[in-house]
Amino acid sequence: MGQQQLLLLVLGIVIVAIAILEALTTIPEKMKQSEADNLVNRHLELASAAVARKSLRDPYNGGNTEYTGLDDDGFTKLFMESTTHRGTFGLNVPSAFKLEIMGESIRYSAIGVRTSVTNYDVASTVVRFDGSITIE
Repeated sequence: MGQQQLLLLVLGIVIVAIAILEALTTIPEKMKQSEADNLVNRHLELASAAVARKSLRDPYNGGNTEYTGLDDDGFTKLFMESTTHRGTFGLNVPSAFKLEIMGESIRYSAIGVRTSVTNYDVASTVVRFDGSITIE
């Protein structure tokens, strides 16, 4: 082989090695972001179910415009599970018109999500990667 061909071969190997190293550093971060996105998706499903229940005026199975009925056994009333293969979730009802949904990742314990629902709107969703959000 000529010198030019060897140089191109070495240059190609170096470029492929750099690409592999870059992929190895970005894949874990993308996996954590994907996990957080899945937790946020679950929070929005829970918030939608809670708002739908709050909208019902049925005295036996509805929220009658309040979230307070979700204090005890709220997941059963929403017909949802408190644990999925992605995370563990909890409901906190500080008032009749406000609901907080907390979630922790099972795979990455430092990832936590908190969603606040006020009246019929999702007021905020906070995602933390430092372990500061936990289920209370």
